[in-house]
Amino acid sequence: MPMTRLFRLFLLLALAAALPVQAAMAQAGAAATRSGLPAGDVAYIVFDAQSGQLIDSAQATRPMIPASTMKVASMLASIEILGADHRFTTIVTASGSIAGGVLNGDLALIGGGDPTLDINDLADLVGQVRQAGITRVTGRFIVDDTVLQALPFLDRLQPLAASYNPGLSGLAVNFNALRVSWQTRAGRLDARADAVAEGRNVTLPWVDISEGAATPYRPIDGHEGWVLSSRLPDKGSDLLPIRYPAATAAEIFRAFARDAGITLPAPAIGPRTAEGTIIGRHDSEPLPAIVTRVLKYSNNLSAEMIGMMAARQALGRSSITQGEAGRTLAAWWAQKLPEIDWGGLSIPGASGLSTAARISPVQMAAVLIEGNRIGLPALMPERPDGGGEAGSGEPPPLAAGRLRAKTGTMGYVRGLAGYLSANSGRQLGFAIFVVDEPQRAAADAATDPYVLSVSQPARRWLGQARAVERELLRQWAAAY
Repeated sequence: MPMTRLFRLFLLLALAAALPVQAAMAQAGAAATRSGLPAGDVAYIVFDAQSGQLIDSAQATRPMIPASTMKVASMLASIEILGADHRFTTIVTASGSIAGGVLNGDLALIGGGDPTLDINDLADLVGQVRQAGITRVTGRFIVDDTVLQALPFLDRLQPLAASYNPGLSGLAVNFNALRVSWQTRAGRLDARADAVAEGRNVTLPWVDISEGAATPYRPIDGHEGWVLSSRLPDKGSDLLPIRYPAATAAEIFRAFARDAGITLPAPAIGPRTAEGTIIGRHDSEPLPAIVTRVLKYSNNLSAEMIGMMAARQALGRSSITQGEAGRTLAAWWAQKLPEIDWGGLSIPGASGLSTAARISPVQMAAVLIEGNRIGLPALMPERPDGGGEAGSGEPPPLAAGRLRAKTGTMGYVRGLAGYLSANSGRQLGFAIFVVDEPQRAAADAATDPYVLSVSQPARRWLGQARAVERELLRQWAAAY
């Protein structure tokens, strides 16, 4: 990085720390007051995206809960660690001899941390096994997901039935989500679970009905499966998380194998014991294409897997845990930009799903300035600013393409970070965080793992936080 940019980053931090508090809080206070929120809940920074020159800030050095805006920091670090040409690879290996269609040894499906693997890709891998001449396996069918830590959820404080909180491992399929549907027939509720991708569908035996269940969905302890309440409406469907991804991938792989005339034994989940010969291979798209979708659709599983694979490479490890990965990404930023004070930065997971995550506006600004250097704005999604409706007296929304930013949303947490093209044509970078920490802590303390709905007060608060965002963005676009 050129010395001038390092100096500007250092200067940005110094200015943010030294900015007169009263002047800095005035703009935040006015926007917050009009929205009905306390000024102390708002922290932001706005700067010149090219030079790093500070324009305005409020509480810019205060670590805030970022929600999904943390994906900006974790995905940018991942691209720099893994490289823009990186692809995630899933392989099938055979150990032993093949004679008369029989593999006298083990067949292994080995996950490579690909967050985009779907059932069509598994079907293609099965096809490659068949092309290798295999119709039966005398040894084991090994499913190795050990490149990443296996967990039944991404965050323990998030609802267990939320599709955005699925299980984690080095082998994922369909973003670890199941389509569960049900219908009442002859007075009885029937249900099914399907893994669905374009042109294909696999029905899985992992759903049951309970007459006395008090909650709509409840996971079966210890293995994959869901119990549905008989009190559900007569007909419906929902997306539920896969909690044990390796078992699901194995079941789908075996189903495709049966269709292809291949007989496989029951899966053995765990590490392979021999290298074997690669007989099947699937490579993902290049990493930037995947990151573009992560930033647009905010898929938590994808962010966690990418961040963990990057941290694994940075450490030179064969496997890694979620916590180790987060600490590694935070340390990477401290090493990458040592002129910035990274104190208070906390990355429990790359997705930002944990409410223990923290990043300050000035730290996010450093991320965005570094990102601008390597083309991050092109990966960021275009966003409407939600300007006023006709006749409301508010300015209209910004024109298409002027706002590229990542959102972050939880109950009593709202973040927005990215790039803004001002009316003058000047390119700005910014980070806005609005957080009611006491309310968020109370929500965490009262978490029911089986309740998915967001409370009405939290929804109302979110509307107020978005109003703060809109006002600040429109002020900056007009003034700078």
